[in-house]
Amino acid sequence: MAAPNNVFRGPQSVAQYFDPDKSPPLPLVEIPNRLNPFRKDNVRIYAKLLTCLPAHNVKSLPALNMLLREPKARDTKIAEASSGSTVLSLGIIARVLWGNGDVDAYVTNKKPRESLNWLRFFGIRPCLYGGLAQQEPTDPAGIMRRLRRRANAGEDIVYLGQYDNENNWKAHEKWTGPQIFKQLPEINVFCTTVGTGGCITGAGAHLKSKKPSVRVVGVFNIFGDPTPGPRHFHGFHTCGFPWEGTVDASIEVASADSYRMSMRLSREGLIAGPSSGEALQGILQYIAQVKDAGQLAQLADETTGEISCVFTCCDLPYQYMSGYFQKLGANEFPPIENEILLQCDQTRHDERWVLDAHETMEFIFGTANSKPAQHKATISTQSLEFAISAQTRPSDSKMTTNLFTMLHSWLGRLYDDFLGIPHLQRHKCCSIHSFTQASPSALILDFRSEMDFRARHLPGSYCASLEGLTPELAHGDLFGDANTVHFIWSNIQSLLDQPRVSSLLQGARKDHRTVIVVCYNGDASQLGSSTLRDRELEAFNVKEGFEKLWAVYEGAGLV
Repeated sequence: MAAPNNVFRGPQSVAQYFDPDKSPPLPLVEIPNRLNPFRKDNVRIYAKLLTCLPAHNVKSLPALNMLLREPKARDTKIAEASSGSTVLSLGIIARVLWGNGDVDAYVTNKKPRESLNWLRFFGIRPCLYGGLAQQEPTDPAGIMRRLRRRANAGEDIVYLGQYDNENNWKAHEKWTGPQIFKQLPEINVFCTTVGTGGCITGAGAHLKSKKPSVRVVGVFNIFGDPTPGPRHFHGFHTCGFPWEGTVDASIEVASADSYRMSMRLSREGLIAGPSSGEALQGILQYIAQVKDAGQLAQLADETTGEISCVFTCCDLPYQYMSGYFQKLGANEFPPIENEILLQCDQTRHDERWVLDAHETMEFIFGTANSKPAQHKATISTQSLEFAISAQTRPSDSKMTTNLFTMLHSWLGRLYDDFLGIPHLQRHKCCSIHSFTQASPSALILDFRSEMDFRARHLPGSYCASLEGLTPELAHGDLFGDANTVHFIWSNIQSLLDQPRVSSLLQGARKDHRTVIVVCYNGDASQLGSSTLRDRELEAFNVKEGFEKLWAVYEGAGLV
């Protein structure tokens, strides 16, 4: 009995949510005509959305049925040879029913790490094995026989064995088949991909018991061209499930066609993975074969003249996304606009690394021995003026410090010149800077041109002129022009790798100095601070650039 209004309450709410008998039937949706080339032939095709199950895949039904019929599964380690929907469903449902989170997935070591992390996200432990990736259940040396032997030998594990456990196919006989027949009693063709064979055996058997004329079509991979989930017929024909009296026809589908049809379904609003695409492609190939043989009328309903077909949507596309781009051509996807930006500016940006002019001035000239990241309150002009005026009093100690600093700088430059070491341009400040010193914990890098730097700059600044940077670049909107972002970012990398700049930054890193990056409007300096942060330097950029900063400096009465 379905829960009233599909609401689940109480201690067993999630367990009830996973119980198909307490939920409405899963949707059965006719596909758009764009996906049905046989609509003009009175063929209607419906998608049975098994992806709407709570675990979002077809395997949650057999997983539930197998767990409920294995008493030891309540409190014993569960092991399954699966890297996908089956073990995912076992892991989720065992926890939902009993709080048993001890589930091992035996997975080929050829699986990408992303797939392994997907299992780990759900609390499932991947246990890797080597050799063939897709092993047959009947292989005496295969992983499934190995697990069976361990379970039979009394090891403390439960191996449910999805490939030969009758509760697999009986789950679909109990739930999937009855739902479909109740929703669409006029059904003529049922089509599903074949993995373990549970869905086609169970649902097919029920449909034929209600309506013997229903054609049941199994869809398989082409040997050597796998789509995740289904198997090739050569590996399936030895299946122990009673499928032979149920399956009327078999179709093989290429993996590229499966992925393509999955993508088309998803773009039309029926979000489905490659196995689902294979099922739809399979039913289209089957209808085409029947039509070419002139036998389409034999499938039609005697009353309506229509042919009603159902295929299963068993999986979602997200975990297989890389496969779409491997299997399909680039022309099947929209191009990426401004793709050049994937080649640059990949480091993090953070609003906390942007200082306004007042915050910058306080850190450079004010009280703040504290770092900007720890002191980002807006400072009033009055407090800034007080802080700077306190520095500009020509006290004897300040004069002595300035003389010492000038002498140290001159000797250092002389030493560099003697050794032939190029130095970064840190121009002798004009008279208005004579008694104004920047904080020793700050390193100011000015990206503006050398000419603009000579005209005006903050005391203690270093001229690190960035090639190609002008106030008019990209009409003042750097981030609005992808090619300009790439151009400026590339030039920043070159600038920071120059020996003279690199040496300066190494010193800043060693002395734990904070780098303040200045440019014309704050855009290039934002790229600079992001790059410096990635190089393990504490760096900030100045919002709105030098002109705004200079206006605050000038407003403090220092010019």
